[in-house]
Amino acid sequence: MRKASNQVRSGDLVPIPATILAHYRKIVLCVDVMKVNKLPFLVTISRAIKFGTVAWLKNAKADTILQQIKTVRNTYIKRGFLMEIVEMDEQCEPFRGDLAEMGITLNKCSREEHVPVAERRIRTLKERCRCITNTLPFPKLPGMLIVQIVSTCNFWLNIYPPKDGVSRNINPRELITGF
Repeated sequence: MRKASNQVRSGDLVPIPATILAHYRKIVLCVDVMKVNKLPFLVTISRAIKFGTVAWLKNAKADTILQQIKTVRNTYIKRGFLMEIVEMDEQCEPFRGDLAEMGITLNKCSREEHVPVAERRIRTLKERCRCITNTLPFPKLPGMLIVQIVSTCNFWLNIYPPKDGVSRNINPRELITGF
């Protein structure tokens, strides 16, 4: 006779330790636009928590970028974090008013400078994408495969707790998404 397997638990969010929420509640988000094979992606990473997001942009217009920033902000709000400062390149100056309405301060880099935390994340993502691409036997990759490769690399970067993160035991994905 066959025995029924245990049921998978669902719906349980990982609780955020009170010390982390108390010390790191206010988020400083570093943002930049990355291009992979001419496909634009919005890359964000929070300074302390080190949770990174990647969103494929159908176009690199200001409205599209602002909508993705709002989506990232809502992700943090769901877990009790407050986005206080957004650090961006000078191309994002048109967002200042919209961000101010949301209670977010825009910290713009000087001309010919970049946001170092976001640039480091972009270099890491591109390196990981190249590693995957070099294992594939195809001379050309379709655009949607590139989007999935970038998303997968970002997923795995969020899975392990970073050495300079807020916790040795809880990874950034668990802190922000709860899973």
